[in-house]
Amino acid sequence: MSIYGTWKTATITVATNATHSAEVDLGNDWDFLDIIIPSLTSCTLKLQAAQTTGGTFQDLGSGVTTPTTIGSYSDVWTLGGYRYVKVVSSASQGANETFQLRGWRR
Repeated sequence: MSIYGTWKTATITVATNATHSAEVDLGNDWDFLDIIIPSLTSCTLKLQAAQTTGGTFQDLGSGVTTPTTIGSYSDVWTLGGYRYVKVVSSASQGANETFQLRGWRR
C-alpha cells in the first residue's frame, strides 16, 4: 500500500458558507496531510477533524496564518490518524477557494 493517499479537493464556497469547506473523506486514517493552499483573503487556516463521516468536527491543533497571496503554496500538517476533515478559514473569502489535500503516513 502506498504511503500517499489520493489527492482530494476541499472548496470553501461563497454561496453556502464562506468560511469552511464541506467534509472531505481522505479514504483512510492518515498521520499527515499535504495541503495546497490557493490565493486567499488574509486569514488563519485550520483543520477540523471527525472520527466518522457526518460526525462532530473539532479543531485539530493550531492554525496557520496566511497573508493575502499572489499564488498558491503547499504545507504539511499533522493529522494524527483522522480520515474526515474540513478546511476552515477565519475570514470569509470573496470567491470560491479550492484546496488540494492528500493524506500520507511515515
